[in-house]
Amino acid sequence: MTIRIGINGVGRVGRNLWRIIHTSAPDLTVAAANDTADLSTLAHLLRYDTVRGRFPGTIETGPGALVVDGSPVPVSHEPAPERIDWGSHGVDLVVEATGEFVRGDRARGHLRGGAPLVVITTATPDADVCLMLGVNEQVFHPERHRVVSNSCCSAYCIAAAVSPLLAAYGIVSGTVCLAYSHGSRPGPLLDDDPAGSGAAGPGTPRNLRIARANAINLVPANVPGVRHALERVLPALAGRISATAVRVPVRATSAAALTLRLARPAAAPEVNATLRAAAASLLKPYLEVRDQPLVSADVLGATASCVVDASLTASLGDLVRVVGWYDNEWGYAHRLVDLARYLCSG
Repeated sequence: MTIRIGINGVGRVGRNLWRIIHTSAPDLTVAAANDTADLSTLAHLLRYDTVRGRFPGTIETGPGALVVDGSPVPVSHEPAPERIDWGSHGVDLVVEATGEFVRGDRARGHLRGGAPLVVITTATPDADVCLMLGVNEQVFHPERHRVVSNSCCSAYCIAAAVSPLLAAYGIVSGTVCLAYSHGSRPGPLLDDDPAGSGAAGPGTPRNLRIARANAINLVPANVPGVRHALERVLPALAGRISATAVRVPVRATSAAALTLRLARPAAAPEVNATLRAAAASLLKPYLEVRDQPLVSADVLGATASCVVDASLTASLGDLVRVVGWYDNEWGYAHRLVDLARYLCSG
Protein backbone atom coordinates (compact mmCIF):
# COMPACT_ATOMS: atom_id res chain seq x y z
CA MET A 1 0.00 0.00 0.00
CA THR A 2 1.28 3.45 -0.89
CA ILE A 3 1.23 5.96 1.97
CA ARG A 4 -0.27 9.24 0.79
CA ILE A 5 1.47 12.23 2.37
CA GLY A 6 0.23 15.80 2.60
CA ILE A 7 2.86 18.51 3.17
CA ASN A 8 1.94 21.82 4.76
CA GLY A 9 4.87 24.14 4.18
CA VAL A 10 7.14 23.48 1.19
CA GLY A 11 10.18 25.03 2.87
CA ARG A 12 13.53 23.51 3.83
CA VAL A 13 12.07 20.49 5.62
CA GLY A 14 9.19 20.05 3.16
CA ARG A 15 11.44 20.15 0.10
CA ASN A 16 14.00 17.75 1.59
CA LEU A 17 11.17 15.37 2.46
CA TRP A 18 9.75 15.64 -1.07
CA ARG A 19 13.18 14.79 -2.59
CA ILE A 20 13.57 11.72 -0.39
CA ILE A 21 10.09 10.44 -1.19
CA HIS A 22 10.72 10.98 -4.91
CA THR A 23 14.12 9.27 -5.02
CA SER A 24 14.16 6.54 -2.38
CA ALA A 25 10.75 5.94 -0.82
CA PRO A 26 8.57 4.24 -3.45
CA ASP A 27 6.06 3.23 -0.77
CA LEU A 28 5.27 6.92 -0.12
CA THR A 29 3.86 9.58 -2.41
CA VAL A 30 3.24 13.30 -2.01
CA ALA A 31 -0.53 13.40 -2.59
CA ALA A 32 -1.02 17.13 -1.98
CA ALA A 33 0.74 20.18 -0.58
CA ASN A 34 -0.17 23.55 0.85
CA ASP A 35 1.94 26.70 0.96
CA THR A 36 1.15 30.39 0.84
CA ALA A 37 3.85 31.01 -1.80
CA ASP A 38 2.89 31.05 -5.47
CA LEU A 39 3.40 28.00 -7.67
CA SER A 40 6.26 29.43 -9.73
CA THR A 41 8.26 30.19 -6.59
CA LEU A 42 7.62 26.74 -5.14
CA ALA A 43 8.61 25.09 -8.43
CA HIS A 44 11.85 27.05 -8.69
CA LEU A 45 12.93 26.34 -5.09
CA LEU A 46 12.10 22.65 -5.44
CA ARG A 47 13.94 22.46 -8.77
CA TYR A 48 17.14 24.20 -7.58
CA ASP A 49 18.73 23.92 -4.13
CA THR A 50 22.02 25.43 -3.02
CA VAL A 51 22.72 22.61 -0.56
CA ARG A 52 21.18 19.59 -2.32
CA GLY A 53 21.65 20.53 -5.98
CA ARG A 54 19.16 19.96 -8.80
CA PHE A 55 15.98 18.01 -8.09
CA PRO A 56 16.33 14.53 -9.65
CA GLY A 57 13.35 14.95 -11.96
CA THR A 58 11.38 17.53 -13.89
CA ILE A 59 9.43 20.21 -12.02
CA GLU A 60 6.77 22.18 -13.88
CA THR A 61 3.64 24.09 -12.94
CA GLY A 62 0.11 23.25 -13.97
CA PRO A 63 -3.37 24.47 -13.02
CA GLY A 64 -3.31 24.41 -9.21
CA ALA A 65 -0.48 21.89 -9.13
CA LEU A 66 3.22 21.19 -9.26
CA VAL A 67 3.93 18.65 -11.99
CA VAL A 68 6.72 16.32 -10.88
CA ASP A 69 8.06 14.03 -13.59
CA GLY A 70 4.75 14.45 -15.40
CA SER A 71 2.54 13.69 -12.38
CA PRO A 72 0.49 16.63 -11.03
CA VAL A 73 0.50 17.18 -7.27
CA PRO A 74 -2.35 19.49 -6.16
CA VAL A 75 -1.14 22.57 -4.27
CA SER A 76 -3.41 24.86 -2.28
CA HIS A 77 -2.56 28.20 -0.68
CA GLU A 78 -4.61 28.30 2.50
CA PRO A 79 -3.24 30.35 5.43
CA ALA A 80 -4.62 28.12 8.23
CA PRO A 81 -4.60 24.32 8.71
CA GLU A 82 -8.34 23.98 9.25
CA ARG A 83 -9.00 25.53 5.83
CA ILE A 84 -7.02 22.90 3.90
CA ASP A 85 -9.19 20.20 2.35
CA TRP A 86 -6.94 17.21 2.96
CA GLY A 87 -9.92 14.87 2.90
CA SER A 88 -10.51 15.43 -0.81
CA HIS A 89 -6.96 14.21 -1.55
CA GLY A 90 -7.23 11.03 0.51
CA VAL A 91 -4.08 11.66 2.54
CA ASP A 92 -3.02 9.17 5.19
CA LEU A 93 -0.86 11.65 7.08
CA VAL A 94 -0.08 15.37 7.00
CA VAL A 95 3.41 16.69 7.75
CA GLU A 96 3.12 20.11 9.38
CA ALA A 97 6.37 21.73 8.21
CA THR A 98 5.62 25.46 8.17
CA GLY A 99 7.27 26.19 11.52
CA GLU A 100 4.20 28.28 12.36
CA PHE A 101 1.59 25.78 13.56
CA VAL A 102 3.87 23.94 15.94
CA ARG A 103 1.63 23.89 18.98
CA GLY A 104 -0.73 20.97 19.23
CA ASP A 105 -3.90 23.08 19.28
CA ARG A 106 -2.95 24.80 16.00
CA ALA A 107 -1.80 21.61 14.30
CA ARG A 108 -5.10 19.92 15.18
CA GLY A 109 -6.69 22.13 12.54
CA HIS A 110 -5.43 19.61 9.98
CA LEU A 111 -7.69 16.99 11.55
CA ARG A 112 -10.69 19.22 10.90
CA GLY A 113 -9.54 19.41 7.27
CA GLY A 114 -9.73 15.63 6.93
CA ALA A 115 -6.21 14.49 7.90
CA PRO A 116 -6.25 11.21 9.88
CA LEU A 117 -2.79 11.89 11.40
CA VAL A 118 -0.57 14.95 11.79
CA VAL A 119 3.20 14.97 12.31
CA ILE A 120 4.73 18.23 13.58
CA THR A 121 8.31 18.74 12.40
CA THR A 122 9.65 20.09 15.67
CA ALA A 123 9.45 19.49 19.40
CA THR A 124 6.26 20.78 20.99
CA PRO A 125 4.95 20.44 24.55
CA ASP A 126 1.31 19.76 23.70
CA ALA A 127 1.28 17.27 20.86
CA ASP A 128 -0.51 14.05 21.77
CA VAL A 129 2.85 12.31 21.89
CA CYS A 130 6.50 12.97 21.00
CA LEU A 131 8.20 10.05 19.26
CA MET A 132 11.79 9.20 18.38
CA LEU A 133 12.29 5.99 16.47
CA GLY A 134 14.68 3.65 18.22
CA VAL A 135 14.07 5.45 21.51
CA ASN A 136 10.39 5.48 22.48
CA GLU A 137 8.15 4.61 19.51
CA GLN A 138 6.57 1.81 21.57
CA VAL A 139 4.49 4.40 23.49
CA PHE A 140 2.46 5.26 20.37
CA HIS A 141 -1.25 4.49 20.74
CA PRO A 142 -3.15 4.97 17.46
CA GLU A 143 -6.50 5.67 19.12
CA ARG A 144 -5.18 8.40 21.43
CA HIS A 145 -2.32 9.89 19.44
CA ARG A 146 -3.39 11.72 16.30
CA VAL A 147 -1.04 14.72 16.53
CA VAL A 148 2.52 13.49 16.82
CA SER A 149 5.71 15.48 17.33
CA ASN A 150 8.78 14.15 15.53
CA SER A 151 10.87 16.17 18.01
CA CYS A 152 13.76 18.18 16.52
CA CYS A 153 16.99 17.31 14.75
CA SER A 154 19.22 18.32 17.67
CA ALA A 155 17.27 16.33 20.25
CA TYR A 156 17.27 13.36 17.85
CA CYS A 157 21.08 13.49 17.60
CA ILE A 158 21.48 13.73 21.37
CA ALA A 159 18.97 11.00 22.16
CA ALA A 160 20.50 8.59 19.65
CA ALA A 161 23.85 8.88 21.45
CA VAL A 162 22.52 9.15 25.00
CA SER A 163 19.91 6.37 25.08
CA PRO A 164 22.37 3.44 24.77
CA LEU A 165 24.70 5.05 27.31
CA LEU A 166 21.80 5.58 29.71
CA ALA A 167 20.86 1.91 29.42
CA ALA A 168 24.43 0.64 29.76
CA TYR A 169 25.87 2.91 32.46
CA GLY A 170 23.24 5.26 33.81
CA ILE A 171 23.62 9.03 33.51
CA VAL A 172 23.90 11.31 36.55
CA SER A 173 24.04 14.60 34.65
CA GLY A 174 25.34 16.16 31.49
CA THR A 175 25.72 19.18 29.27
CA VAL A 176 25.49 19.51 25.52
CA CYS A 177 27.02 22.19 23.31
CA LEU A 178 25.55 22.33 19.82
CA ALA A 179 27.47 23.79 16.89
CA TYR A 180 24.42 24.58 14.79
CA SER A 181 24.37 25.52 11.13
CA HIS A 182 23.08 29.08 10.87
CA GLY A 183 21.41 28.24 7.57
CA SER A 184 18.84 26.09 9.35
CA ARG A 185 17.46 28.96 11.39
CA PRO A 186 18.47 32.01 9.42
CA GLY A 187 19.34 35.18 11.23
CA PRO A 188 20.40 38.46 9.65
CA LEU A 189 23.26 38.57 7.15
CA LEU A 190 24.36 41.84 8.76
CA ASP A 191 23.57 43.28 12.19
CA ASP A 192 19.82 43.77 12.35
CA ASP A 193 16.78 43.06 14.52
CA PRO A 194 15.20 39.94 12.97
CA ALA A 195 11.89 38.50 14.04
CA GLY A 196 12.39 36.64 17.28
CA SER A 197 15.29 38.74 18.60
CA GLY A 198 13.01 41.24 20.31
CA ALA A 199 11.70 40.93 23.83
CA ALA A 200 8.79 38.52 24.30
CA GLY A 201 7.13 40.88 26.75
CA PRO A 202 7.76 43.47 29.47
CA GLY A 203 10.82 42.60 31.49
CA THR A 204 12.04 39.96 29.02
CA PRO A 205 15.59 40.66 27.82
CA ARG A 206 16.18 41.02 24.10
CA ASN A 207 18.26 38.31 22.42
CA LEU A 208 20.86 40.73 21.14
CA ARG A 209 23.29 38.02 20.03
CA ILE A 210 20.83 36.65 17.47
CA ALA A 211 20.52 40.19 16.07
CA ARG A 212 24.17 40.11 15.01
CA ALA A 213 25.40 39.02 11.57
CA ASN A 214 24.88 35.26 11.63
CA ALA A 215 26.81 34.57 8.43
CA ILE A 216 30.14 35.94 9.70
CA ASN A 217 29.97 35.35 13.47
CA LEU A 218 29.88 32.50 15.92
CA VAL A 219 26.59 33.32 17.69
CA PRO A 220 25.81 31.82 21.12
CA ALA A 221 22.14 30.95 21.56
CA ASN A 222 20.19 29.40 24.39
CA VAL A 223 18.19 26.32 23.40
CA PRO A 224 16.02 25.33 26.38
CA GLY A 225 13.62 23.59 24.00
CA VAL A 226 16.21 20.89 23.28
CA ARG A 227 16.33 19.92 26.97
CA HIS A 228 12.53 19.73 27.19
CA ALA A 229 12.35 17.76 23.92
CA LEU A 230 14.86 15.27 25.26
CA GLU A 231 12.93 14.87 28.49
CA ARG A 232 9.72 14.06 26.61
CA VAL A 233 11.26 10.98 24.99
CA LEU A 234 13.69 10.04 27.78
CA PRO A 235 11.89 11.05 31.00
CA ALA A 236 14.61 9.38 33.09
CA LEU A 237 16.84 12.32 32.13
CA ALA A 238 14.44 15.02 33.37
CA GLY A 239 16.47 17.75 35.06
CA ARG A 240 19.78 16.07 34.30
CA ILE A 241 20.79 17.49 30.90
CA SER A 242 21.29 21.13 29.92
CA ALA A 243 22.05 22.45 26.45
CA THR A 244 23.41 25.51 24.73
CA ALA A 245 24.22 26.26 21.11
CA VAL A 246 26.57 28.25 18.95
CA ARG A 247 25.35 29.10 15.47
CA VAL A 248 28.19 28.60 13.02
CA PRO A 249 28.45 30.03 9.48
CA VAL A 250 28.21 26.83 7.45
CA ARG A 251 25.49 26.00 4.92
CA ALA A 252 24.38 22.75 6.58
CA THR A 253 25.34 20.05 9.11
CA SER A 254 25.75 20.50 12.85
CA ALA A 255 27.48 18.82 15.78
CA ALA A 256 26.59 17.99 19.37
CA ALA A 257 29.37 17.72 21.95
CA LEU A 258 28.03 15.79 24.95
CA THR A 259 29.79 15.81 28.30
CA LEU A 260 28.15 13.19 30.53
CA ARG A 261 28.74 12.07 34.10
CA LEU A 262 27.93 8.37 34.10
CA ALA A 263 26.75 6.37 37.08
CA ARG A 264 29.97 4.34 36.84
CA PRO A 265 33.36 4.85 35.17
CA ALA A 266 33.76 3.78 31.55
CA ALA A 267 36.81 3.99 29.27
CA ALA A 268 36.48 5.57 25.82
CA PRO A 269 36.89 2.25 23.92
CA GLU A 270 34.12 0.71 26.01
CA VAL A 271 31.83 3.68 25.33
CA ASN A 272 32.49 3.43 21.59
CA ALA A 273 31.82 -0.31 21.67
CA THR A 274 28.46 0.35 23.37
CA LEU A 275 27.55 2.90 20.71
CA ARG A 276 28.61 0.55 17.88
CA ALA A 277 26.44 -2.22 19.29
CA ALA A 278 23.44 0.10 19.43
CA ALA A 279 24.13 1.35 15.89
CA ALA A 280 24.09 -2.24 14.64
CA SER A 281 20.86 -3.18 16.41
CA LEU A 282 18.09 -1.10 17.98
CA LEU A 283 19.26 2.25 16.62
CA LYS A 284 20.07 1.13 13.07
CA PRO A 285 19.85 3.26 10.87
CA TYR A 286 19.41 6.23 13.22
CA LEU A 287 22.88 6.04 14.80
CA GLU A 288 26.20 5.62 12.98
CA VAL A 289 29.75 5.40 14.33
CA ARG A 290 32.72 6.42 12.18
CA ASP A 291 36.44 6.15 12.90
CA GLN A 292 37.66 8.76 10.41
CA PRO A 293 38.62 12.31 11.55
CA LEU A 294 35.53 14.17 10.32
CA VAL A 295 34.65 17.75 9.54
CA SER A 296 31.16 19.07 8.87
CA ALA A 297 31.32 18.68 5.08
CA ASP A 298 31.94 14.94 5.51
CA VAL A 299 28.47 14.52 7.04
CA LEU A 300 26.54 16.43 4.39
CA GLY A 301 23.95 14.01 3.06
CA ALA A 302 24.20 11.60 6.01
CA THR A 303 20.86 9.89 6.64
CA ALA A 304 21.58 8.95 10.26
CA SER A 305 20.38 11.32 12.98
CA CYS A 306 23.70 11.02 14.80
CA VAL A 307 27.12 10.16 13.37
CA VAL A 308 29.43 9.58 16.33
CA ASP A 309 33.01 10.68 15.71
CA ALA A 310 34.68 7.82 17.58
CA SER A 311 38.13 9.42 17.55
CA LEU A 312 36.75 12.30 19.67
CA THR A 313 35.30 10.09 22.40
CA ALA A 314 37.19 10.67 25.65
CA SER A 315 36.78 9.65 29.27
CA LEU A 316 38.09 10.65 32.68
CA GLY A 317 36.71 8.22 35.22
CA ASP A 318 32.94 8.61 35.13
CA LEU A 319 33.14 11.76 32.95
CA VAL A 320 32.71 11.02 29.24
CA ARG A 321 32.73 13.16 26.11
CA VAL A 322 30.94 12.03 22.95
CA VAL A 323 30.67 14.08 19.75
CA GLY A 324 27.89 13.42 17.26
CA TRP A 325 27.54 15.01 13.82
CA TYR A 326 24.24 15.38 11.96
CA ASP A 327 22.93 16.78 8.72
CA ASN A 328 20.16 18.71 10.41
CA GLU A 329 17.91 18.78 7.33
CA TRP A 330 18.58 15.53 5.48
CA GLY A 331 18.80 13.18 8.45
CA TYR A 332 15.70 14.70 10.03
CA ALA A 333 13.69 14.42 6.81
CA HIS A 334 14.60 10.72 6.67
CA ARG A 335 13.14 10.31 10.16
CA LEU A 336 9.89 11.81 8.86
CA VAL A 337 9.78 9.09 6.19
CA ASP A 338 10.53 6.42 8.79
CA LEU A 339 7.90 7.79 11.17
CA ALA A 340 5.25 7.91 8.44
CA ARG A 341 5.90 4.25 7.72
CA TYR A 342 5.70 3.39 11.41
CA LEU A 343 2.48 5.34 12.07
CA CYS A 344 0.73 3.96 9.00
CA SER A 345 1.93 0.38 9.37
CA GLY A 346 -1.03 -0.72 11.49
